Amino acid sequence: MAKKRIMWLDFAKGITVFLVVIVHVVEGIYKTEMYHQYDTFSEITMGLLFTIVMPIFFALSGYVYKPVQNGQEFFKKTRNKLFRLGMPYIIFSIIYVVLQHISPGVHSLNSWHDLLQIYVMPVGYLWYLYVLFLVYVFVEIMHLIHIPSHWQMILYAGLLLYSVMQFSNLLYPVKSLFMWVGSFYIGYILKEKPQILENKYMISACSVLFFCSVFWQGSQGGDWFNTDMMSLENIISKITSIPIFLYLFSRVKNGVITRYFIKYGRYSLIIYLVHAPVASIVRTLILKIGLPPYTLLVISTLVISWSISIFVIYLSGKFSWVNFVFYPDNYFKRMK
Repeated sequence: MAKKRIMWLDFAKGITVFLVVIVHVVEGIYKTEMYHQYDTFSEITMGLLFTIVMPIFFALSGYVYKPVQNGQEFFKKTRNKLFRLGMPYIIFSIIYVVLQHISPGVHSLNSWHDLLQIYVMPVGYLWYLYVLFLVYVFVEIMHLIHIPSHWQMILYAGLLLYSVMQFSNLLYPVKSLFMWVGSFYIGYILKEKPQILENKYMISACSVLFFCSVFWQGSQGGDWFNTDMMSLENIISKITSIPIFLYLFSRVKNGVITRYFIKYGRYSLIIYLVHAPVASIVRTLILKIGLPPYTLLVISTLVISWSISIFVIYLSGKFSWVNFVFYPDNYFKRMK
């Protein structure tokens, strides 16, 4: 049973990070403003995928979360988590900003000064690692002081609602923590209470709410597709996507495609870190050569970005210094 659970979790990580690569590729091409005839397709793709990918990622992290038992364990685990997430966060923040400054056609340029502020404001897609660490620490503290699960859920729901209110004027670390801690904890609750995912009425209700919410979002027009972060408009679709997709992932059948994503789901962190700068470079180089058809540009950028990410996974298994960039804690464990 434990082995089966790990397999579907790896599949969930693999397929979700693949969706992340897709949506970032589509977003990058959309922002070039060179393919206006495909704007509707791009906006629908971004609206749907941005709605689901990050809540699922946080929920999967919550699903594998194990609460600490005492203060000593808390400090040790927090130190290790800071090292594990902080090292690649710093390295790829530098890489991301450097590439922005040497690459033409950048959509939004971070300044060199922004690198000195990454302890309070992440750059680009690296916000996920930053917020995930804050969420881990906050939830650990809640468990350490023995706050019951039901009270935690009520607290996190309140914090989420407050974070998306227009009148809330919170610093980024606080706002992002309030916004995402609930998604993380839903994953933890779904592990502790597996009967929730067995309740087809619950999943059906979530599905209805999800599709109604997404349809309503699309009907609003404007920038409805900017759903990467939580808002009052997308809060229902984002939260309900968690039980829906964890239900689907947990029931995936074994097969060639399943095994493929299980294999690379174990390295979802590497793919997440590598794909964004690679996709940006690939897109820029292709557009320098000429203006290919939209479909060809999307597929080419996606395939090359994914393939290079997979190649980096291979390198991390061959060279310890590459592995150190992504898993610094594992590197030092092997050194002992």
